[in-house]
Amino acid sequence: MERKSGILLPLVILANLIGAYFGFFIYYVNQLSITTLLLWVFVPDCPMAVLLMAAALALVWAGKGGNLFPFLAAAYALKYGIWTVAVLLYFNGYFFAPAVAGLYLVMLVTHSAMAVESLAFVGKIRVGRWHLVAVLAWFLVNDLMDYWGGMSPNNVPPSGLLFPFTLLLTFVAVPLLYAAYTRGWGRVVSRTIWGK
Repeated sequence: MERKSGILLPLVILANLIGAYFGFFIYYVNQLSITTLLLWVFVPDCPMAVLLMAAALALVWAGKGGNLFPFLAAAYALKYGIWTVAVLLYFNGYFFAPAVAGLYLVMLVTHSAMAVESLAFVGKIRVGRWHLVAVLAWFLVNDLMDYWGGMSPNNVPPSGLLFPFTLLLTFVAVPLLYAAYTRGWGRVVSRTIWGK
């Protein structure tokens, strides 16, 4: 694969790395500090999503990374982009209180962009059913760890709706992303990012 790309691709990678830094070292730092190191992979879902996207974009740009890793990164971006936007809007009185409204408005925009960015690899990778099964299995483990293992974000108000909503996203958003990749939906996003 040729390495040629438009200017947007390196900017998207940089934006993802900045988002990962903010998420890991500012937003989730307190929760990570009280979590066993072996369980860190289950805590910062959104920072993990953008870190994986940055790595997957760079690897695909370099002609590496296979198909599973970029699809997993894209699924993370879609699922947790949608999840965060929905949670921010559902708990709008909490997240958009005057003292914190600016921060969460920025998060609303950036997490919406994460969901759109999930289409970055349409036409760039080939996804099979086993990729879908592997990603669904990983997210099921992650969902169970979040809500039964106590790894869910500790700055989100409690609600009995979060676990079913998260599971719904796993079993609806990820198959829809799979359909987008296998049917070529969203090529405009991919072409915009890659500049071709």
